[in-house]
Amino acid sequence: MSSSRRDAVATVQPIADPPPGPPTRAALGTAVVLLAVHGLSGAALLRDALRASAPADTALRVDPNVATREELMLLPGIGPVLADNIIAYRTSVAAQPAFHSAADLDPVKRIGPATIEKLRPYLKLPDDDGAAEPWPRRPAEDDEEPEAAP
Repeated sequence: MSSSRRDAVATVQPIADPPPGPPTRAALGTAVVLLAVHGLSGAALLRDALRASAPADTALRVDPNVATREELMLLPGIGPVLADNIIAYRTSVAAQPAFHSAADLDPVKRIGPATIEKLRPYLKLPDDDGAAEPWPRRPAEDDEEPEAAP
């Protein structure tokens, strides 16, 4: 190998990793596109991006009383089977909402104390005293549409 070629190889520097931090909007947008294209495997990417950008003490709080299957699957440790189990349980319970506190998830098939503790910071339930707005927000029945100006 010639010396000029060795010098060229020796001067190649590895690309520095970007500083750690929350993902950018572009990264989250990419995750959403991947979710649309790749389905469930993309959901894991979106879930990881949301976890990284929104620690448990911030606004990423899911209300299991109204969340869809896909929204439940954004929670740590919740895959398609557990999401289906949560929805099946909440629709079978006569009292609504089905979940007032994290402990109310205990009767759901395949959810135990360890899963409940893992989910607790990400849940927004009626008996919580957290100030974060639940996600997803569903309009209440008494929410009125603003009247159109004449």
